[in-house]
Amino acid sequence: MEESWRDAIEMVAYELARRNGESPLDRGTALRRRVIVLAGGHGLAYGFERLKRERGYHREESGEECAARVTALVFGVRAEAPRTLVAA
Repeated sequence: MEESWRDAIEMVAYELARRNGESPLDRGTALRRRVIVLAGGHGLAYGFERLKRERGYHREESGEECAARVTALVFGVRAEAPRTLVAA
């Protein structure tokens, strides 16, 4: 499970960097480590917010949104059938 979290954080951090003109050669490994250090035990959302501030990423999704994407990548998004009323 830990590997899933690591991979998900790397994917989100890599996409964030790519949208801001960077091209990390390690596919986000160093950025993942940096997010974890910047989080300092305060959670992923805090780590992503500090990474954005540190690297000057503007007009990006919030740290909460980044953390939510990580969680969705790890646990998946449950697809529910649309709820409709059927007239009898």
